[in-house]
Amino acid sequence: MALSVGSFFVFVLVLGVLIFVHEFGHFITSKRLGVVVEEFGFGFPPRLLGVVKGADGRWRWFWGQKAPKPEELGGPHTIYSLNWIPVGGFNRLKGEDDPTAPGSLAAAPKKVRMVILLAGVTFNLIFAFLIFTIGFHLGWPDRVSITDVAADTPAAQAGLLPNDIIVSAEGTDIHLGAQLSQITYGHLGKPVNLVVKRGDQTLAITVTPRTQWPTGQGPMGIVMGQTLVTDYTWLQAATRAAQEIYFQFDLLIHLPGQLVRGEVSTQMARPIGFVGMNDLTRQAVQASEQVNALYPLLDLIGLLSVGVAISNLLPLPGLDGGRIVFVLLEAVRGRRIDPRREGMVHLAGIAAFLILMVIITYQDIVSPIVPR
Repeated sequence: MALSVGSFFVFVLVLGVLIFVHEFGHFITSKRLGVVVEEFGFGFPPRLLGVVKGADGRWRWFWGQKAPKPEELGGPHTIYSLNWIPVGGFNRLKGEDDPTAPGSLAAAPKKVRMVILLAGVTFNLIFAFLIFTIGFHLGWPDRVSITDVAADTPAAQAGLLPNDIIVSAEGTDIHLGAQLSQITYGHLGKPVNLVVKRGDQTLAITVTPRTQWPTGQGPMGIVMGQTLVTDYTWLQAATRAAQEIYFQFDLLIHLPGQLVRGEVSTQMARPIGFVGMNDLTRQAVQASEQVNALYPLLDLIGLLSVGVAISNLLPLPGLDGGRIVFVLLEAVRGRRIDPRREGMVHLAGIAAFLILMVIITYQDIVSPIVPR
């Protein structure tokens, strides 16, 4: 019970930080490019406390909704607010769908709108890069090891043994089990050249993954684990962080094909909501306590930050990716779509997204991705 309560607060903190980082990206970019930010809030409304700077340079504090009017401040100024729901943050930009409002997002040039829309995603990726870099430098399970080899399988026939570490496969440096799986399933019935570390030895071993295998085994007949690497320099850690982010995008691109081929189960590939993310946080906190290290939690934070970036890039109405699509359409057509129609499309998209989140949350409850 104590672990569940503690991990829930960790989840709320992590989620809040990821949302705040995303919104801060939009905020600082909008400020730099001259788009008016009417309010930048920490947490979600209702507003508890706010402060705004007037044209005279004086900061004015106020409670709740009693914000000074623009005419009292000498023009539009940004309200910085603390809100009652202490998770994440938000931006309220002037005229997101009103190109007639001076200083509004909708009135800004296409390039400016594109940069602002991409800023949130960019900041999430930068944050993930920093988290991964710290994690790899402190110590990270970054090599694939073999924990078991089934008898009479391609792996056993090739001479692979438990505790072998897979350094590379077909010339690709291997750091994740998913990488080895991708190469294996892409070479069914064909030889795969491995470089394996066994104690102080480095061996070249060739395995031919079978095209059919018994239930509970894979094409090679091995069980994979991870080996901790603790000697990365900051430069090596930064390089691995960048590779990790690239691999997550690559994994998403190849996911539909893997689902069709049965290489990934629908259970493992399904989207998760807040309940599922809380379950993963509980698992990561528990793992961190068991190994007395931060990497399980840092790994989750980095992956969630990449996940926020990827999901916001999806070309769906209401998301940053959906708004980017409208900017691109405007560039192709030479004129913009009626802002009122665009606003209605985004509103419908947000409504559909909320309905989808209810369905995903229900699925997280009745069929949890992490056993409870």
